[in-house]
Amino acid sequence: MNILALETSTSASKAAIYSSEEGLIKVLSIPYVEGISDTITQDAKGVLNLLINEIKEILKSDTYEIDAISLSGIWHSLLLLDKDREPLTPIYTWADTRPAKTVAEYRRDEELWNWFYNKTGCAIHSLYPLWKVIHLKKEEPALFKKACYITSQLQYIFEQLTGERVESKTIASGTGMFNIHSLDWDEDLLKFAGISPSMLCELREATFYAPLKEDMAQLLGLKSGIPVIIGGADGALNQVGAGALKNGIMTLSVGTSGAIRLAYDEPVLPVNRSTWCYYSLNEKRLAGAATSGAGNCLEWFKKRVYKGLGLGYKELDEMADKANIQTAPIFLPFLYGERNPGWQDSRQASFMGIKGHHEIGDLFHGVLEGVLFNLYQCYKALTEITGEPKEIRISGGIENSPHWLQMAADIFNRDIITSGIQHLSTVGAAILALNALGEITDIEKYEPGSGQKYTPNKDKSEIYQDRYREYLYYYQMTRQEEVTK
Repeated sequence: MNILALETSTSASKAAIYSSEEGLIKVLSIPYVEGISDTITQDAKGVLNLLINEIKEILKSDTYEIDAISLSGIWHSLLLLDKDREPLTPIYTWADTRPAKTVAEYRRDEELWNWFYNKTGCAIHSLYPLWKVIHLKKEEPALFKKACYITSQLQYIFEQLTGERVESKTIASGTGMFNIHSLDWDEDLLKFAGISPSMLCELREATFYAPLKEDMAQLLGLKSGIPVIIGGADGALNQVGAGALKNGIMTLSVGTSGAIRLAYDEPVLPVNRSTWCYYSLNEKRLAGAATSGAGNCLEWFKKRVYKGLGLGYKELDEMADKANIQTAPIFLPFLYGERNPGWQDSRQASFMGIKGHHEIGDLFHGVLEGVLFNLYQCYKALTEITGEPKEIRISGGIENSPHWLQMAADIFNRDIITSGIQHLSTVGAAILALNALGEITDIEKYEPGSGQKYTPNKDKSEIYQDRYREYLYYYQMTRQEEVTK
């Protein structure tokens, strides 16, 4: 069986052909140009048209017969549609922190914090669509008045392919409108935000599928009626692709943003609200934490800080490898605000301890290290609740850098195992499709194999522990009092 796996991420569109017999056959990844996405917003039709062209391109020279399509998209996206179900707004992504001041007003209410968190597993934070809606109603009431439907990036793509108006429960669990216990839209939350249930789609499991529309099949050169699996969020499908729906396997994703995740049979909701809890599939919840700064911080450094020098990541890695770890600047990686563990939307990035002798390699080392320190913060917060995982499987753009992978092992002071598979969440979408169509009967037993193991260097781990304490000092020192006016 051949699956066409499609992923619309924050930074790129991907199409892959996956065979149940041969595995990953072919992948095409196209970064979004500025007119389609600026990370904070995306043009819905632009994303769709790029995906259509990408599908045509990947199928152009292949003789593989496609048996099904499966989708992966971003968590925490918001798209408002008009009465004709046409896009009224851009897609607002997780990186859109404009609602921060609005959100700060609600975050002062401790009782509301607990009520909301214990219902949803989500925080009072601008990345969640419910709070974006509340902000839009307040700041742009004329625009919101025109909105007839509330949807997401993934749902929009699924509807264009199939005509079906349904939403994946996996995507819904990252909206702030979904009850993590009942696994449905929460009536109390909708009333709180002034959202009519008629504005939302009916919910379905990630394995739900509908037939490909005839006109779209003709456009793409595919058979009409082949199943399109609704799928879910790239983070959840990364867990599937990593074979980590079983207990005790932590995934560590370092791509555009970063995240750690563990699968559980019940919601995991700590008293201090330092982590989140979303729905995956088969009654499984994902307890985890995420950072808004990861690969996007590296991209910022390469493009903005040393713009025009033409340095690639390989050259920057080589420079960072020569840096003195003990004296390099500390970097707080909050270019796009903070998610976990502190949930400060308006927190800012900064270098600390820069001196006259520091060079490009020292600064880049600080960026690599700062991203991992924020993820290590999340790791410490999560494992205080769940205990240490049996194994950590890492994936994402970090796999292109042996230097950064070794740093991860040293900072976490744990063996880190690479996936050995590129585009893991896209592969996860294909595995999900095989499960939905009966080719894989027990998705929790799926095991992708492993790549390379990185073992911590004891001496460096001790240095990094000292550096981490310094990072925490600057982290606390730069904590901002939230402004609501």
